[in-house]
Amino acid sequence: MFNPWILDSLVILAYFALVIGIGLYKGRGERSMEGFAVGDRNIPWWAVLASIMAAEVSAGTFLGTPGEGYGLRNFTYGQLAIGTILARIIVAYLFIQRFYELRVVSIYEFLDARFGHTTKISSSLLFIVTRVLASGARMYVPAILLVVAWQLIRDVHPTPGQEVFLYVGAVGVLVLITAVYTTFGGIKAVVWTDLMQVVLMFGAMFYAMWMLWHAVGGWSVVTREVKTAPVDAEVVAARTQDFLNRSGGKLTEAEAREKATESVKEESEDVAKTALNFWDSGIERDPVKRAEIGIWGNIKKVLETEYTVFSAFLASVFVTMATHGTDQDMVQRMLTAPDVRRSRRSLILSGLADIPVALSFTLIGVLLWVYYHLPENAGRRPTTDYFVNFILRELPVGIRGVMAAGLFATAMGSLSTALNALATSFTRDFYVGLFRRGAGQYEQMVAARWSTAAFAVLLAAVGVGTAWVKLTHPEIRIIPIVLGSFGYTYGSLLGVFLVGMTTRTRGNCHGNLLAMLLGFLVVAVLSNLPNDVAKMFGTQMYTPPAWLPIIEFPWRIAFGTVVTFAVALCFRTDAAALKRIANNE
Repeated sequence: MFNPWILDSLVILAYFALVIGIGLYKGRGERSMEGFAVGDRNIPWWAVLASIMAAEVSAGTFLGTPGEGYGLRNFTYGQLAIGTILARIIVAYLFIQRFYELRVVSIYEFLDARFGHTTKISSSLLFIVTRVLASGARMYVPAILLVVAWQLIRDVHPTPGQEVFLYVGAVGVLVLITAVYTTFGGIKAVVWTDLMQVVLMFGAMFYAMWMLWHAVGGWSVVTREVKTAPVDAEVVAARTQDFLNRSGGKLTEAEAREKATESVKEESEDVAKTALNFWDSGIERDPVKRAEIGIWGNIKKVLETEYTVFSAFLASVFVTMATHGTDQDMVQRMLTAPDVRRSRRSLILSGLADIPVALSFTLIGVLLWVYYHLPENAGRRPTTDYFVNFILRELPVGIRGVMAAGLFATAMGSLSTALNALATSFTRDFYVGLFRRGAGQYEQMVAARWSTAAFAVLLAAVGVGTAWVKLTHPEIRIIPIVLGSFGYTYGSLLGVFLVGMTTRTRGNCHGNLLAMLLGFLVVAVLSNLPNDVAKMFGTQMYTPPAWLPIIEFPWRIAFGTVVTFAVALCFRTDAAALKRIANNE
């Protein structure tokens, strides 16, 4: 008898072969670092636009954003896309202009010209460490699909040891395939495969929305169902285990379950009150409670809420300025456009496209929640990974393979750019900047290829480590993992870049290092990072004071930027740096 999984596998294999073929073909004959890193700056603006979108819509977005819609039953996550448009305009006219004027390949070369070598090296190192952690964590996400597929094919749930083994294999295969065309094709391979992957991703997204819409019975069913407040058994089970782990043996299983049931019930009722909302101020809704907690209590509540109007119009501006102005991963593809005008066009238009993309993926999550809470489907509701299970269990043969390829497309699109950006930064800032100052274009390209392979190994290791964290802490959500990792450090990067972009005589290497360190420490304390790390090992380092807000991930970069910028302004630029600035003008 024909095995239906064979057809899906053939679709996925055909996709892998096509991606590798396009990547190697477009990157053939590359002989220089300029071509490897920025494509000789002659890639069409519309291809750059597609590549920017491919980097933004990672596998974390493909699965994580529906997860946010499923968990919150509203569209408040989509608010964050609004602030990104303002941020892109700032980046387009403040950052990209300077990068093109200096003809940089690594954007941290700007910091070398503005402040000095130490600021460049420290900032580039900060980017490399953060990008390895963030992009590596994303590799866990598409591997979920392969693990669940194995479970369905074998009709048995894998043991914890088998799950880890499956994640190692899945992450390894995806990283290997991506590393092949990225290593030999450079940024040209990245951009042109991104274009194909964006088309596939959009097709998968629209098909999922269409099928779920018809499966649930339309908008009237959605509006009715999301206002209910069910107590889901799988959520209670996960919360019970979490309470048991945190109690250190002080709670019995029955006590933990009772506490978890009450917690889930209260949370479900709160979510039902905000179902289908697009806006959320974060301020206490109940007038009596709002008066009781006072002004600081409401400010604290806003900072402790992920998706609010304030985070949309303020925090997300800082987030996008950091990711699109100080991250080599994102900026590098903008520098492949022929001139600054077309680079700006690609960047700003990608921001306009972000809003419908974010809302569409969030809508998929809301529709999934309704679908799995209809009486006829409740028995098929999985305990976790809802979108992955829907793809594998509910979609027809063949289409299932195309959807899986769409997921892999988002993962490989963001991974390929990360690998190319990491290799570029390491080669230009460290290999050439520290060890081989006289290296020619061909030698730099060879070094970049070897470093691409090395970073592929590092990212795969982080992806497997993320899988282990998720397996041991199933209550952890994907989006905060992916976005939160750069929230601790990119505020420091943005603060230093803003000092360099907006002033001529403020900031120097020693002051910048101190400012970056203080920015990181402030964010670590305000986000409760020490306790989050300790929690992974079943302990707690300290109890934060009740008045101190534990800021959510959209606010981390904002606080880090303000602290870093303010401290760096206290130091005057030295004479040597002022001379370099004058020579570059």
